[in-house]
Amino acid sequence: MSTVKKRIAFIYIIVAVFVVLSHIVIGRSDFIKEFDYKVYDFVSNTLGVHKQKKGASYCILVDIDEKSLSALGQWPWSRIVLADLLSKLESYKPGVIGLDVMFPEKDRTSPDMIANFYKRHFNLLDTVVVPKYLRNNDRIFADAISQTKSVLAIYLSNQKYNDESCKISSTFNATNLQLKDFDYVLCNTPLLQKSAHAYGFINSNQDSDGVLRRMALLKQYKDVAVPSFALALLKEIDSSVQIKGEKIEILDNQISIDKDSSFLLSFYPQKWYKKISAVDLLKGNVSANMLRGKVVLIGSSAIGLHDQLIVSSGHKVSGAQIHMTMIDNLLYNQVVVQPQIYKNIAIFLSIIFTLFLLFLLVKNRDITMLLSLFIGLLGYSLVTLYMLYNDIYISAGYFYLLLMINFIFISIAFFVIDSYRKRVYVEELNRSHVALLDSMVHVAEVHDIETGAHILRTKKYIRLLAQYIYEQTNHPYHNRLSPLIIEMLYRTAPLHDIGKVGIPDSVLKKPGKLTFMEYEVMKTHPDLGRHIINNAMKSYEQNEFFTMAINIAYTHHEKWDGSGYPEGIEGEEIPLEGRFMAIADVYDALVNRRVYKEEFSYAKTYKIMKEGRGTHFDPLLLDAFFEIKEKFREISERYTDESGM
Repeated sequence: MSTVKKRIAFIYIIVAVFVVLSHIVIGRSDFIKEFDYKVYDFVSNTLGVHKQKKGASYCILVDIDEKSLSALGQWPWSRIVLADLLSKLESYKPGVIGLDVMFPEKDRTSPDMIANFYKRHFNLLDTVVVPKYLRNNDRIFADAISQTKSVLAIYLSNQKYNDESCKISSTFNATNLQLKDFDYVLCNTPLLQKSAHAYGFINSNQDSDGVLRRMALLKQYKDVAVPSFALALLKEIDSSVQIKGEKIEILDNQISIDKDSSFLLSFYPQKWYKKISAVDLLKGNVSANMLRGKVVLIGSSAIGLHDQLIVSSGHKVSGAQIHMTMIDNLLYNQVVVQPQIYKNIAIFLSIIFTLFLLFLLVKNRDITMLLSLFIGLLGYSLVTLYMLYNDIYISAGYFYLLLMINFIFISIAFFVIDSYRKRVYVEELNRSHVALLDSMVHVAEVHDIETGAHILRTKKYIRLLAQYIYEQTNHPYHNRLSPLIIEMLYRTAPLHDIGKVGIPDSVLKKPGKLTFMEYEVMKTHPDLGRHIINNAMKSYEQNEFFTMAINIAYTHHEKWDGSGYPEGIEGEEIPLEGRFMAIADVYDALVNRRVYKEEFSYAKTYKIMKEGRGTHFDPLLLDAFFEIKEKFREISERYTDESGM
């Protein structure tokens, strides 16, 4: 295996290792969780995949709304009012009543509490005559709770709110579940807590982006599996409700839940949720059968009470509406679960699929790779929709994000490798070009015994002159040169007389002056050179290198005033490389012996060249030549025809 192939193979191995490691690292990050949340929001809401049941909600909200607050005063109300509310509710025969309101402190509007306040602060005796059974509002409220099938709310926390504690028990089994654990609980006053049939926590399960998408049925407090508010209400309707592993059994149905007992909520249109104003209930302005057998929640949608959360649709809903949604989802069997195993499967599939795409890139199957990517994304999307219609979300965001991040990375790596390959290819191609050109030059050397040292000197002259001008930043030709162009000038200069291989020896090697006809034959060598290079390079794509080689061979005998050959072009019409070659070629011909002449002295050479300024030579190039003419002399003296180069 070549060095280049070994390097590329090593890069691909590094890319493959990165793919695996990035899946492990990113797959555990909060970033991918939040991306997956957004994917779920899109497929569940924008595409409308949640099923909508025909019928009506099993729940009704008795709403402590703005209308009730306006009529009965701001919250909190006296518990006598709440006791009256419960009594009125019980008369409508509801299935169960849930109070989505907490009462951790005593009612300070009780006559006993008011009397104690005035006695403590003003040393006034209780002068208000109130029957004993009316002196404690909490007792009245507790009696109302005990006479109804009511469920109270509690709040689990890892922060201690007060020094009081309440005893929490549960009939639910949490075996094989991984419940979130809490150290503290905020309860209602002991009197109210004891009067309730049951209780359940009202904690919300907001995700890290502040959106509520799921709710848990159970949480753990001091090794006790505490039911959610919704589950506690359902338990009062169906006493056989129980949780076995990752299933909840309710009304003869077995419904899957996640490992932490949670599930993704499927919210309904607003018209699904039924509610009545608390003040209307107190006034008896409610249909007789409206509440019969229903799960009735007492809660608030009033903005001022701040009991609202953002859900996956982007809307704000009240806490009571969340509990209602949980109950209807369970009773209608619309529970969407997101098992952890699907996250792991998504990560694994992304690794395998990304490595497969990398394999296709390695094999240069670009079209197949793009087609595979499209089919993979489309296929996974269809499976995601199908599974969601069957109440399972397979964590598609994990697959999409990991695949796209790594696809972008391997694409960048591929472009880097491809650029490296192309650079190596171009370098190899240039070397082959140079080798071909050197072979052509060697043919010229064999045909013309004077050409070998001349070729070496002229290419050194050109590089010397071009480098000098490039270093003069204020020179007009500075911006037309670059290290690459200077190198190409050096490489192509030897081809300037390649056309002489087509000149008969009787003309090329004739000692003395040529006749008119012989000179006309000699003048054909630039055109012969152009054709030779074109024919030699016709299998290759034309590029700047070839163009320069042709220009040097074809135009190095053109003159600045237009009196040169083969075309008689003048000034800037002559390619810059041809003008460089003219100076190098003439200088070398003057200072060295030829079959038709002896060498000239440097003084005579300089005189002849100076006379050619603006006629034979480009004035700007010739001026630069004279600035470094001594370096030209060093080259001519070092590489003589007799030195053997």
